[in-house]
Amino acid sequence: MPIEIKHQVQNTNWKGLEPKNFPFLDHQFFQTLEDEGCIGQNSGWQPIYLEDPGKSILFSFIKSHSYGEYIFDWDWANAYNAHQIPYYPKLTSMIPFTSATSPHFIGETSNKVMEEYERYYLENPFSSSHFLFLPEFELNFFESQGYILRDSFQYHFMSEGLQSFDDFLSSLKNKKAKQIRKERIFPEEIKFNQYTGDQLSSNHASEMYQFYLSTISYKNAIPYLSESFFTKVFEKLKNNICYIQATKNENAIAGSLYFHSSDTLYGRYWGATENIKNLHFELCYYQGIEFCIKKSLSVFEAGAQGEHKIGRGFRPVKTYSAHKFKDPHFHHAISEYIRKEKLHINQIIPLLTEKLPFR
Repeated sequence: MPIEIKHQVQNTNWKGLEPKNFPFLDHQFFQTLEDEGCIGQNSGWQPIYLEDPGKSILFSFIKSHSYGEYIFDWDWANAYNAHQIPYYPKLTSMIPFTSATSPHFIGETSNKVMEEYERYYLENPFSSSHFLFLPEFELNFFESQGYILRDSFQYHFMSEGLQSFDDFLSSLKNKKAKQIRKERIFPEEIKFNQYTGDQLSSNHASEMYQFYLSTISYKNAIPYLSESFFTKVFEKLKNNICYIQATKNENAIAGSLYFHSSDTLYGRYWGATENIKNLHFELCYYQGIEFCIKKSLSVFEAGAQGEHKIGRGFRPVKTYSAHKFKDPHFHHAISEYIRKEKLHINQIIPLLTEKLPFR
């Protein structure tokens, strides 16, 4: 059967192909993003799905900007602009607005589908093609397709058989453990609650949306997600969501949203309506660590950037992306840029690892 190119996930058949351990690759997650207009032609994230029916689906997006990607290519866009060559549109494959490692094929990794993707890329006015946050098992495949592999890094927490938060503290140097204990002390009227599965409600979704907006406003960022997206995803993916709520005198004042698989916790959004010291650390790191340990999850991906995570037990871990450029001069120049960047990352990760607070 020929490869079909579609622009709506509802027209594709993921049944039996969805990876069981990647919550963001659930058909319902993509469907909700589309239904609520978070992705689509007007968002600068126009989806394309290349489908070999019953075998493989490759997802990507026609991008008119680089927002919401977390693997930064603004310097490349500026270089194109300086030479009066359009950088947009481009093709980018990743989980929208999410710096989480995940496969880029639903079903099998298919040369047949990739050949059609390459034809589509070459026949349309895209400057480049990008696959972000690659799992290691996809690296050789994309390199064999002529892509430049780029190293980046994030900070991940490894639970490594810990049975409790106290076990985690016992693994740290005394000074650091004391600091974390101090950071977790809050006034008596402030309480923390963890909700997941059937415990989640539409009220929790509305709360989290307001906290999300507070962070968007503080950072002067773009609010890609709507309140109805939160409401629907809290319902449809409830068994893969953990909502951490902070209350003051029983009124919700802050929240953080996590997704999880059977072995990995993904930190995504947080926000607060009151500025309380150490509240961010509690909601975005310590509550996540507690949930990770409680659910026997082995890895906690806390999101992009943040060297301050090292002192709280998050290790620098390489992440990967793959890039291809139509213009041979830019392909060569950016390949050299990436080569030098990789040398720097290989030097800095051991230095950052030395800062870890473990005994």
